[in-house]
Amino acid sequence: MITLLPSTSEQEFNIIPRDPKRFKDISLTITEDGSNNTETFSDVTVFENGDYICVAQAFTILKENYTYYIEITQDGNNWWRGKARCTSQTDFKIKHTLRDGSDEGFVTKAVSEDFPIINS
Repeated sequence: MITLLPSTSEQEFNIIPRDPKRFKDISLTITEDGSNNTETFSDVTVFENGDYICVAQAFTILKENYTYYIEITQDGNNWWRGKARCTSQTDFKIKHTLRDGSDEGFVTKAVSEDFPIINS
């Protein structure tokens, strides 16, 4: 998953496209998950970056802690697609948990094991 900053300045990210040899007529569409807020760009800047292709683009719809679907096309055909996460977090070694320990969790009550048996 690609990580983007919640910024309107140009950002770069690396991808491995379907056809890494052609860089003409590249278009990019980014869509916010949930709201379908979309932004489309034509003539996107792409260049080789070692074994990857680097995409450079400025976005205006990015919001902190949102996820996005990115689709890049070439001459109307799928060139690459994937997901992006928007965060200003720079320390990616921070551990996150779903529970903070303040709740007692799920408590079950004892249930009788007597069940009626119906013969058919």
